Amino acid sequence: MPIPASKTDFFPKTAKDRVFSVMREWIIDGTLKPGEKIFDKDIAEYFSVSRTPVREAFQMLAEQKLITVSPGKESRVTDIDPVSARQSYELLSVLEPVAVRYAMSNITDEALRVLEDSTKKLKEAIDSGNPGQANEADHLFHQIILEISGNDYLRQFCETLETHVARVEIHYFSHRDISEMLPASVKEHEMIIEAIKNGNTDEACRFMADNWTNTIPYLEKYTAERR
Repeated sequence: MPIPASKTDFFPKTAKDRVFSVMREWIIDGTLKPGEKIFDKDIAEYFSVSRTPVREAFQMLAEQKLITVSPGKESRVTDIDPVSARQSYELLSVLEPVAVRYAMSNITDEALRVLEDSTKKLKEAIDSGNPGQANEADHLFHQIILEISGNDYLRQFCETLETHVARVEIHYFSHRDISEMLPASVKEHEMIIEAIKNGNTDEACRFMADNWTNTIPYLEKYTAERR
């Protein structure tokens, strides 16, 4: 299990939350690969904590279907399933427009500025051919919408789905020429922002749905190529 040699600067959270947050990122970015065995003893030593918070973090990761935990046996990182990935995109195409609808009554000039800035960074990342930065900028855009919605249940569920989407996109898309797919996403983000500015809720919701569903053909194309 290739745990990074240098330790991460942890946020001031509980031990369980620290372990969960960092391991979640390791799984998303591929540090921990699909099917890889993970051991609570190794993780506890890395974080300098007891096995109890590690096992609690493992349970949280298992609830998000990022690992499988077998009591008394080994734990493993889950495989990336293209069928489940498509389902995540389809669900987000339904749920995030709901978040947009909630957000319309809470939008501020500062929130609009962040949305515009993240879209600008997405375009810059595409122009420079940096899929990692593009993924971060895209995630920030959607995260802001979810936070502004003010609906914690919706935000938490969408963020869980987006965790799987990010994992899929890093696994399947990062080796691709991102100029093939992402420029359309920039345009969709701009259309969402413009609709929000104009107070056109229905259009903003429709553009958000399109932003998710329009990625599905690329997912199917790239997964087919890697079979």
